[in-house]
Amino acid sequence: MYKLRDYQQEAVDVAVDHLRGYGKPFIIQAATGAGKSLIIAAICREIDDPVLILQPNREILLQNYAKLLSYDPMIDATIYSASVGQKKIGRFTFATIGSIKNIPEQFKHFKYVLIDECHGVNPKNLNGMLTKFLKAIDCKNVCGLTATPYRIDTLWKRLPWGDLESTASLKMVTRISKSPFFKKIAYKIETAELIERGYLVPIKYFIEESDWSRLTVNSTGADFKDDEKLAKFNKSKVGRIGAAIQYSEKNNNRTLVFCSSIAQAREVQQNMQDLGVICSVVTGSTPMSERALRIEDFQSGKIKHMLNVGVFTTGFDVPSLDCIVMARPTMSLALWYQIVGRGVRLDENNPKKVLQVYDMVAVTKRLGRVESIRVKSNATGRQDEVWSERGRMDNVELYSFIVTPKIKEES
Repeated sequence: MYKLRDYQQEAVDVAVDHLRGYGKPFIIQAATGAGKSLIIAAICREIDDPVLILQPNREILLQNYAKLLSYDPMIDATIYSASVGQKKIGRFTFATIGSIKNIPEQFKHFKYVLIDECHGVNPKNLNGMLTKFLKAIDCKNVCGLTATPYRIDTLWKRLPWGDLESTASLKMVTRISKSPFFKKIAYKIETAELIERGYLVPIKYFIEESDWSRLTVNSTGADFKDDEKLAKFNKSKVGRIGAAIQYSEKNNNRTLVFCSSIAQAREVQQNMQDLGVICSVVTGSTPMSERALRIEDFQSGKIKHMLNVGVFTTGFDVPSLDCIVMARPTMSLALWYQIVGRGVRLDENNPKKVLQVYDMVAVTKRLGRVESIRVKSNATGRQDEVWSERGRMDNVELYSFIVTPKIKEES
C-alpha cells in the first residue's frame, strides 16, 4: 500500500469531488514526475462505480495499469488495447481510444472516465473520435490529467505577393475555442514547487547558440520540415552530441538523447561505437519487441546511453537518468517540458542527483527553463495564462515563418 504525498492526496480529493459533482470535463494538472499513475490509481480506488481510463499509447497504459495492480493484484482491472494484445472489460478498464472507438455500446455502463495526457485531445475538434465516443456512451464525468494543459495554435495568412505566413501562438486547452472540451483546471502542482519541496531533482542547463533562421516550417506550422536544411542543421550537431555523451561516459552518467532524425541518431551511434562507447537507438520504426529489450537494457544499466527519435517524450520513467541531450529544435513548449521531465525524478541510489540538460539547439533561450514554466491565474481568477522566465507565453506570437504556398498545399 502506498502512502500518498500531500499534494497527491489533494489532487485525488479534488478529482473525486469533481467527478461526482461537477458534471463537466475538467483537468488535474500534475507536473512530470509528480506521480500521475499513483493519482490515477487512487482515484479509481475511491470511486465506487466502474472507471474507464484512456491513455495515448501502449507504454503509458501498461504503466498506469501496473500501478493500480500494485495496490491489489486481485482488483478487477483489465486492458482493452490492440497494441497490448488484450481486449477485456472490467471494473477498471485501461484502454486506448483507437481500440474502442467503434464499440461504444460495450462501454455505456461507465459513468466515469479518466484521460491521461489529456492535452492531446484536440480542443477545436469536438467531433473527434474521443469526444464522439464519450457522447455515444453519454459520459460527462471526465477528468483529464496532464503536466502541460496547452498546445500550439497556428494561423495561416496569405501575403500580397503570394507567399504564406505561419504564425504560431500558445493556447490553453481550456481557452483555445469558444466551447473547449475541458472547462477548467481544478487542481495544479508544478515543477518549481516540487523541486523546492525535494520531490524532484534540481536541473542544471548547458546551453549552446543555435540559428533556426534558415530552417523551414512544416505543413502543420508547429515544427520544422524534414528537408536538406534540417539535415544540414542536424549534421552540424553530431560532433557536439558525441562530446556530451563522452563527458557523460567519463562521469558515469546515464544519457537520453533527443535527436532530430534517424540519420542523425545513426551517425552519432556509429561515431560513439568507433570510440568504444555503446549507445542504443530507438525510433518510431523500431519493432515493439526490440524497443522493449532496449528499454530494459537502459533501465538496468546494461546500456548507459540511449538515442531516440520522437519516442520517449512521455511515459518513459528511469529514475537513474541524470543527463538529457536536446538535439532537436522545437517550437512546442509542451514537448520541451516533457523532454526535460524525463530526468527529474528522484533516484534512491543517488540522493544528490542533479539533472544535467545539454541544450544543443538553444530551446532554453526561446522557451525558458522548464522549472520556470507555470500556469497563472488571470485577472478574473481563471488559471489560464502560461508564463516562463521569457515572459507570457500564451496568446502572444511565439514564432512567425514565411513559407511557400507549396508547403501549405501539401497538408
